[in-house]
Amino acid sequence: MAEKKNLTIKVKYPTAAKTSKALSPSAAVITVWNVQRIGLAAAALLGFLLLIVYAFSDDDTPPPAVVADSPSAQAAPAQAVPAAPKTPAAQPPVVTPVPVAANPSVAVALPHEQARIRRAVLAARITDKEPADEIVRGVTVPPGQLKTAYYFNELRGMTGKILYHEWLRDGVSVMKEPLQVGADRWRVSSHKTFDDKAAGQWTVRLLDDTGKLLDEKTFAVSVGQ
Repeated sequence: MAEKKNLTIKVKYPTAAKTSKALSPSAAVITVWNVQRIGLAAAALLGFLLLIVYAFSDDDTPPPAVVADSPSAQAAPAQAVPAAPKTPAAQPPVVTPVPVAANPSVAVALPHEQARIRRAVLAARITDKEPADEIVRGVTVPPGQLKTAYYFNELRGMTGKILYHEWLRDGVSVMKEPLQVGADRWRVSSHKTFDDKAAGQWTVRLLDDTGKLLDEKTFAVSVGQ
């Protein structure tokens, strides 16, 4: 703290010998001021006041709070969030168009028929794929003329099979014709033409591709009117 200094002001007054002179109207009092010392004293006083203000201002200011680091206060490292699995876009159901038949009664599939021979006919002619004038007793050939016999079969359930019509004279094969079955319901026929020299006992038969006999017709060929 700055040391206090006494301010001294000197004032000169007249002595007693000069009292009589002081009483006179013309007597004067002379005061001498030390300006340098007054300035120093004022500066010292101002500094003292500033020091006091500074001291009080430092005491009133609270110290800054120190926050201790704690594990909980520390920033936790950012954890990677797993990306949500991508859900594939819903695909529209695939619809396979089903053709609709114009006539349902015809379009309904029938059960596969059992393989069988529905008809076997020996006839004198075929009209519109159907036998006509069935031969019952035999074939009579006029001299110098020709006669034809037709062997007709209506088949069921034999699609894709290869069948045979075999013609025999007196037990000897003279002709064997292959036939391709194209559907579950199929009609086939073959024929043999006779002259007046073809008299004898004839047989026509239906065979499968293994040689199994499925049907046969036996008839006589004779010469006459």
